[in-house]
Amino acid sequence: MRIAPNPKVDGLREKISTLEGTPRRLAHTVSVCGLIDEALPGRGLPLGCVHEVKGHPASAIAFAGLLSARIPPKGAIFFIEPARSFYPLGLLPFSIDLQHWVHVRARREQDLVWTVLEALRCPQVHAVLAALRAADLTFSRRLQLAAESSGSTGFLFGNMASAITRWRVSPVRNSGWSLELLYCRGGQPGAWQVTWRNGQIEPVAKPAQRELPAERALAG
Repeated sequence: MRIAPNPKVDGLREKISTLEGTPRRLAHTVSVCGLIDEALPGRGLPLGCVHEVKGHPASAIAFAGLLSARIPPKGAIFFIEPARSFYPLGLLPFSIDLQHWVHVRARREQDLVWTVLEALRCPQVHAVLAALRAADLTFSRRLQLAAESSGSTGFLFGNMASAITRWRVSPVRNSGWSLELLYCRGGQPGAWQVTWRNGQIEPVAKPAQRELPAERALAG
């Protein structure tokens, strides 16, 4: 017999989980890159919780995939979507080992929701990347509780009513990304331009401002 979710019970569980889970989340983090880690609580991206990643689909998947591959020890990574838009070979330039990836297609919305929740609840699944259209506050809480109960980390490509962090990822020239940390519970929002170099995400230095002729005249 399946018991329907109770918003009041879910709300109480989330309050308790927030009190108990914050120190646990900060104790387990994964590095994005040195500069960005400074804006994150615990000097890294919190694990065992759910993050929202939006923006250009391919860039968002690559960014979330990179972070998922860094979670120790190596475990299963689920990519769950309603269609067949995922192209795993696109992750190979980022040195991601696809042997740990499991691609799940769930056409119906109720199947998609059930699969994401069950994957997050599984201790053998270290990360879940899922293409959800949206998650209201009640469902967002259920996702968060599922992740915290197992230690799995979720990266959801959709509108979440509640998330530990919210990212927007956009492509730029020369294999780079524009990363925006729109929200971070316990951290500091920010924006960075980064590139993939030597197996790492590295910040791109802003080009020096060119001195105009008029400015040279004034300086002289």
